[in-house]
Amino acid sequence: MKKLNSRLGWSLALLALLAGPAMADEVITNGVDLWPSTNGMSYSSFIEDPIPAGFFCEGSAAFVGKIDMDGRPIVTDPPGYLGNTDTIVRRLDDARFDDNGVARTRIQLMALSLASAEPVEVGCEQAYHVTASLDGEQPITEMTIVREADWGGSYAAPLHLNVELSFTPVDGGQVLAAAREIKLNAAPGSYWTTTERIGVTGEGEPVRVDTDGDQVADAVMPGPSNFLAGGVLNRVVPVVEQQIQPWIPACARGWCPSSCSHCTPWGQNPDWETGSVGCTHIHQVFCCKPCFVELDQTLLN
Repeated sequence: MKKLNSRLGWSLALLALLAGPAMADEVITNGVDLWPSTNGMSYSSFIEDPIPAGFFCEGSAAFVGKIDMDGRPIVTDPPGYLGNTDTIVRRLDDARFDDNGVARTRIQLMALSLASAEPVEVGCEQAYHVTASLDGEQPITEMTIVREADWGGSYAAPLHLNVELSFTPVDGGQVLAAAREIKLNAAPGSYWTTTERIGVTGEGEPVRVDTDGDQVADAVMPGPSNFLAGGVLNRVVPVVEQQIQPWIPACARGWCPSSCSHCTPWGQNPDWETGSVGCTHIHQVFCCKPCFVELDQTLLN
């Protein structure tokens, strides 16, 4: 068994002071997790699954390039309710911790809204704006939630998406669409706490969201639960002790800004060079982590 060193002990004590009373609820209720992407850090490449030759124009070569993607706020009713949120993950079940402090729930993408950082050149006379949204029924994966201490713990949430990429000519013309199946590994360094733990209360208001990228809010999003993935405060939990604007991503008290990256391994092609070696797709979102984790990374090992 690992012994807590003095540095870790001080860290735990500091977090206990910041976090408040111990977590009493043994069940994580179902609900949604809202994510704003960190612009400039997400991308999709087509080196392993090229867009076929002739797709963009007569004689165009197969597209094997990389498209840098930024978040585009999801359309909501009432408008702007979720601010910069561009990704919604839905937890379908209540998750109850077992004797080992592990809980599981099924998860499914509910909404996705990304756009190319700049027009994409494809070898034709026309460049294209690219957007990414969900395409039809979404696969279901499993989230594993590990309770490390009273404040919360870590979680792993691999994502499986059916995505539609829409290519809109910069100078006008026919919009082209390409479907892709993307499987993203769980993002390392993902932590959670509960709303009770940080003093968050409130029921929130019903809100409709655009789930298919047509810029029309078409489905009612579930209300807030007691789970706070990544320690990120957002408007679906309308509580802010500090007077911050609720539509700006912010960390819970005692948590520090960070990022979480879901990555799809690109296989065995040694010639492909990207900003994050080893990934064909990366979706990086704004998240937070307990500030003391920066002091001692052994805590969750």
